Amino acid sequence: MHMMRRLKSIASGRSSVSDPGGDCGSKRAKVDQDGAGDILIEPHLVEDKFTVVDRSSSHLSTEASTSGVDQLPNEMNEMKIRDDKVNDHKEKEIEGTMVNGNVAEAGQIIATTIGGRNGQPKQTISYMAERVVGTGSFGVVFQAKCVESGETVAIKKVLQDKRYKNRELQIMQLLNHPNVVHLKHYFFSTTNKDELYLNLVLEYVSETVYHVAKYYNRMNQNVPLILVQLYTYQICRGLAYIHRVVGVCHRDIKPQNLLVNPHTHQVKLCDFGSAKKLVPGEPNISYICSRYYRAPELIFGATEYTTAIDMWSVGCVLAELLIRQPLFPGESGVDQLVEIIKILGTPTREEIKCMNPNYTEFKFPQIKAHPWHKLFHKRMPPEAVDLVSRLLQYSPNLRCTALEACAHPFFDELRDPSTRLPNGRPLPPLFNFTSEELEGTSPELIQRLIPEHMRK
Repeated sequence: MHMMRRLKSIASGRSSVSDPGGDCGSKRAKVDQDGAGDILIEPHLVEDKFTVVDRSSSHLSTEASTSGVDQLPNEMNEMKIRDDKVNDHKEKEIEGTMVNGNVAEAGQIIATTIGGRNGQPKQTISYMAERVVGTGSFGVVFQAKCVESGETVAIKKVLQDKRYKNRELQIMQLLNHPNVVHLKHYFFSTTNKDELYLNLVLEYVSETVYHVAKYYNRMNQNVPLILVQLYTYQICRGLAYIHRVVGVCHRDIKPQNLLVNPHTHQVKLCDFGSAKKLVPGEPNISYICSRYYRAPELIFGATEYTTAIDMWSVGCVLAELLIRQPLFPGESGVDQLVEIIKILGTPTREEIKCMNPNYTEFKFPQIKAHPWHKLFHKRMPPEAVDLVSRLLQYSPNLRCTALEACAHPFFDELRDPSTRLPNGRPLPPLFNFTSEELEGTSPELIQRLIPEHMRK
């Protein structure tokens, strides 16, 4: 009822679309609050058993925990060695073992053994816990330093259901790409309550797209367009890899889950706690993805969706970087749809059918689409507006794919060999595509993707 009242008010002209390019102190600035950080717990469906989904903080957010920064959680006390193996999935030279160590607070040591298979020598690696960098319903992420090498890592610790293999681990073992966070190895640990935990040892990247955008907002400045282009391109390239090569949908693309190296500005997708291989004909949970970035087909309850839900999220992230605030800041799941309709207009019957063929209710007031160019300031490059409009389509099959997005003219500046970062340094590697990444791609698309100076 609340949604219908709001939509009727908008249709009658009593309520207008607020200018997203305006005051960042308005309702749309609530990115720090609930919508960007829903805590979603995936029900134990047959095909969706692996729950742990954090929506409240960045995977490696340095501001994610405001209290107890130097104190690690109590449940990490009383670690014991166990021999039983939870996951016999074929690893890419990554072996999970049980820890021998008591990790209760910063400065304490975690010791684990890797190797020992296929003739490899066993090697003990010790990590000194330094601080918590993220907490949520999934568990905890803490920063640690390898005692032997001095390398800083992130360790994501999640409660492991002994009945199931962990989907996040299985997926991460398949991933190897410059725009995806790297899994170094993993180990299991138990508490004195005999609870089993999985510990994913990941490369540590200190910043996120969320923090970069927040920094420029505090300075009352726009994110430099070259960084918007660079970040969005790398997000799309990382998604093209996981969608096409691995066959995985991330299902939680948002600024907090996009890591940024502050020196090179290389971007890496992280937090695969919601990721899943989508199998045609098999149902999936629709209550997935953080609210501001949730595709409309999910709001309409679709269970047979595609990787196009990730591309909707990319459109939301791109628009947010351009206008310095969330484009669709819904205060609830239902209100999220209202925010989308305010800009895209009322979906047609055909569009609703494309989103969810099983959705038969169609009683929305007719609201006209808000012209895209009016949402952005006059100096916004038309290529940026065009890409946003191609990503934020009601019909999932009309959204451009991740690889098509990489070839969009909005990124032509990145293909110019003279382009540099704002600090004068060269761009990170962007066009070193593998044959796997380009398999099945038309020669025309490859021509647009790879600049002439990078062709062999």
